[in-house]
Amino acid sequence: MLNLLIDLLIYNYTNYISYFFLLNINCKSLIYNISLGLLIDFILNTFLFNTIFLILCYLIRKYIFKFNYNNLIYYYLVNLFFVVSYYFFSNLIYSNITLIEIINVFIINSIFIIICYKKDYSNIKYYR
Repeated sequence: MLNLLIDLLIYNYTNYISYFFLLNINCKSLIYNISLGLLIDFILNTFLFNTIFLILCYLIRKYIFKFNYNNLIYYYLVNLFFVVSYYFFSNLIYSNITLIEIINVFIINSIFIIICYKKDYSNIKYYR
């Protein structure tokens, strides 16, 4: 929930576009991600878009991307893939895509992904 709070503050009070809540799929359960998606859908008044996307991200990360997440490159690339795919899908449905926003999303979320890696390094589990 802290990532969602930080995300709401940055998104509402700055010009930056952040999707920090997507990093919850790294260390939270499926039930937590479903409840977070429902909360975001209720706040944004979108019909189950975020819930379905978070479930898909969780399942893809758990069953398809079975990498060693202690490696910074894999952790960074997988999380950046989810952030960029969320940006593209949500803006294709609800808005338009601009180059400045893509760069903004890439830079801000890259910094936060690296910070989260340093913070969660001891909690990262090996997926078998």
